[in-house]
Amino acid sequence: MENFVTKQENRIAYLEETVLRQNTEILNLNVEVSRLRPEILTLENSLYSLKNILRRKTLPNPRTMVKFVAKPEIKQDYVSSSVYQRENGKGKRILLQGTPTVNSPIGFYAFLSQNENNPGVHHTIIFDVKMTNVGDGYNSFSGMFTAPKDGLYAFAVSIMMNHEFASYELVKNNAVQGSMFVDAEHSGENRSSSMTAVLALFHGDVVFVRTSSTYIPHGSIHSSKNGRSSFAGWLIQLN
Repeated sequence: MENFVTKQENRIAYLEETVLRQNTEILNLNVEVSRLRPEILTLENSLYSLKNILRRKTLPNPRTMVKFVAKPEIKQDYVSSSVYQRENGKGKRILLQGTPTVNSPIGFYAFLSQNENNPGVHHTIIFDVKMTNVGDGYNSFSGMFTAPKDGLYAFAVSIMMNHEFASYELVKNNAVQGSMFVDAEHSGENRSSSMTAVLALFHGDVVFVRTSSTYIPHGSIHSSKNGRSSFAGWLIQLN
């Protein structure tokens, strides 16, 4: 009986040691994943940029293409004087201006549903509540806006903190387009900073907000019913 108990105790000790070792390995893997996540994001953004460059090089530019349309046969006697007039016995054609193209509406507005606790360096802020997403360009799972069409876009970012401080960046693909600093270190109140940028985007370009890639953030981003940290963007003009 004692031998049986001893074997069971040894087996339990072995299993506990195995579980402890596996937990340590899992913890190490989580640390490694956290370390690689910014690099993965950078590679994904670089891939987006390369795809856009390749697309622009392989596809014809619609602004420089010449469209040939077959000219309909119209008897001169029935042509309206507004488009065809006689002058000194010769025909003079008057060109009519085309109707301007109406811009397709594109715009989004999203905010954090709750506080973002202690984000690290180079951390993408995922504004997870979509209030507006006309054109379906914003992804609330990745925090990224992908331009549905070529054009000129405006973006607005607002971040709120309490008794803490950090720097944030607005990024297009893999290039920083603007930055802002929230300083609430010496205040017991909530403090916020805002940033607005106007960017020229091609179809497929990606825009998002992240913590600074060089400045270590201190503290958490605040967002509640009393004040929201938010991200918005909208199309100004199609190219």
